[in-house]
Amino acid sequence: MPILPDYAHQEKEDCMEIREITSTFKMSITISNQQSSMTLHSDIAFVEGDKLYVVPFEHNGVILNFNSGSVAISMIAYQEEKTPYLWKIVQINRETVDGVNYHVITSPMSGVKINRRENFRVFIGIDGKATVLGKEVPFDVMVKDVSESGFAILVDVTSQVKINKNEAVMIDFYDKAIDEKFTLIGRVVRAEVDERYVLYGCRLLKDNDLVRRYIANKQLANRVNSNKKKI
Repeated sequence: MPILPDYAHQEKEDCMEIREITSTFKMSITISNQQSSMTLHSDIAFVEGDKLYVVPFEHNGVILNFNSGSVAISMIAYQEEKTPYLWKIVQINRETVDGVNYHVITSPMSGVKINRRENFRVFIGIDGKATVLGKEVPFDVMVKDVSESGFAILVDVTSQVKINKNEAVMIDFYDKAIDEKFTLIGRVVRAEVDERYVLYGCRLLKDNDLVRRYIANKQLANRVNSNKKKI
């Protein structure tokens, strides 16, 4: 079973209880075993005490069963423009209330704030397409990393593409690990050249809640994978 980070000594203001979650939050869970991990999203229905009731997680129209003891389940809950909270261990059961099915999430511990400095930059390493706004000619890039404030792309040094500082760039990439496509727009703030690539650092033109959630999920997946290597 993956060993997740010890947050026992987190300050109280960095913690949250399930009963403090409201309908303004969004949430996702990550299911992990020794071989892989998968992230699922759902909508919050309501909270009753220390139980979080969510719209059931489904696959091909079938409500999922989380009673297997061979997986670890964690949860991230967040509000737009605010730092996410991580519950490193949760349990999920099914319950019917007034004829409506729900998945009910509980946890023996508090959720902890995912420090912005920890997830400032997450390595991505995925091929994508980019377009300089106003030129509309797509070209190949590698998305090197993403942060809450921006992203970095790599362009082959032999490419005819040259991006000027302050030009706006739109990138599209698909992360098959979580089956999600992303479109980000940023303004070039720096360029660095090495033997193989030109690195362009871009600042996001606007705050992006999807990016915040993506970073939090990638950070969690990286921690799980790191701990698997130690086992």
